[in-house]
Amino acid sequence: MKLLSLIPLLSLVCVPAIAGTANAPIVENLSVPATISQDEKMQWWRDAKFGMFIHYGLYSGLAGEWRGVPMGSEWIQRYAKVDTETYMSEALPWFRPKKNCAQAWAKLAKEAGCQYAVLTTKHHEGFALFETKQSDFSSSAQIGRDIVKEYVEAFRAQNIKIGFYHSVIDWHQKDYDWTINPALDYPEGQAAMLKQKFIPRNQEAYKRYLAAQVRELLTNYGNVDIIWWDYSQDAAEGDRAWDATNLMAMCRELQPKIIMNNRLYSFSGLDSKVVINNFDTKFGDFVTPERHIPAKGYPGTDWESCMTVSDKWGFNRYDTKVKTVETVIYKLQECVCKGGNLLLNIGPRPDGSVPAKVELVFQKMGEWLKANGKAITGHVHFTARPMRRERRFGRAKVLTGTRFTCLFPKGKKWKIFNCKLMAFPRNLNCWQKRFARCLSLKRNNFWRWKLRRYLH
Repeated sequence: MKLLSLIPLLSLVCVPAIAGTANAPIVENLSVPATISQDEKMQWWRDAKFGMFIHYGLYSGLAGEWRGVPMGSEWIQRYAKVDTETYMSEALPWFRPKKNCAQAWAKLAKEAGCQYAVLTTKHHEGFALFETKQSDFSSSAQIGRDIVKEYVEAFRAQNIKIGFYHSVIDWHQKDYDWTINPALDYPEGQAAMLKQKFIPRNQEAYKRYLAAQVRELLTNYGNVDIIWWDYSQDAAEGDRAWDATNLMAMCRELQPKIIMNNRLYSFSGLDSKVVINNFDTKFGDFVTPERHIPAKGYPGTDWESCMTVSDKWGFNRYDTKVKTVETVIYKLQECVCKGGNLLLNIGPRPDGSVPAKVELVFQKMGEWLKANGKAITGHVHFTARPMRRERRFGRAKVLTGTRFTCLFPKGKKWKIFNCKLMAFPRNLNCWQKRFARCLSLKRNNFWRWKLRRYLH
């Protein structure tokens, strides 16, 4: 992996985008203009560039181990092949979030320069971190804590935008019909239990359950900026599986400015070969590649790459593969260059604390962004395509007098130069190579752009 000093980046001058606070429900003024365009709705998100993903749930209590055997993280129930009752009896005694853990997450996100955050309100296990009338399989009912409420209050106090991850898959809810697409994994023990007790599946009833919980989330916690669905596959998608059209309409009625991802519809976020151009926003507002950055970005489409700092999403005591801060910064730069956002994950321990090595990466990210954030937040995206190793290629439409910010390495710290590109009305093709070889600064009593050759 390249060192930090070998990763130049060209980007537009920016202004960071930030936003806006105990008893549920949290009441806020949700009034918006009568009409709001897609661009107006997405502007803050496009400017933000960097967010924190938080995977926390009942699975966190097991810490990647099932009865002494290492076995995954947030998918551990499926790997252990057990029913929900057995799963809860093992996991719940270890799930003990300490007081003010959400405030610690928010403090870390602020230090790291994150502009928004997304918390798992319910993962595939079906355990809700919010107060819900639809089920007693929740943190509120089991330990007397509304984790979502604590999260909302803590992050809002730090002026960080609020996002809710919500799994449309639910291994606990008995109506959920996983047989719509058997490839959509389901715990074998839970399937056997339902069969043994002659409990029928009823996806129509599950759709109503799903909508009711989403309504609670979007009604009881004030303004919600993002809802991050997860996930659909093949036949288990859209209206057939989730009543997606009506579900999205309800969300927009309750929260007119809310932004939603595309995972109510089948999408292989893990497939790096997927090519998307001008994504239809009736399926969601942005696209979500997972664990990779698309080679050419997604032209004409808003997208966000979600990545882990370590290897797992949820906490796993055996997970020691922690990325270096140079690697993570490079990933953020690559997302920005190609027109996307980076959603970087933490997986808190059973008590809600963040592993020290992961915390350190976020803190170092914050130090770097304090010096160089003007070249990240608010960047106007452009398409990009990969070239040979150690090269990155970008294309930006340039207007006469457009102002740019360019980062050049200066030891371990990068120096920012605000420059004015003079009278180049055509497209500017820029090789991004070591020490910005194709764009150089020449000093004649002042800093000036000197273009070597790449105009056409």
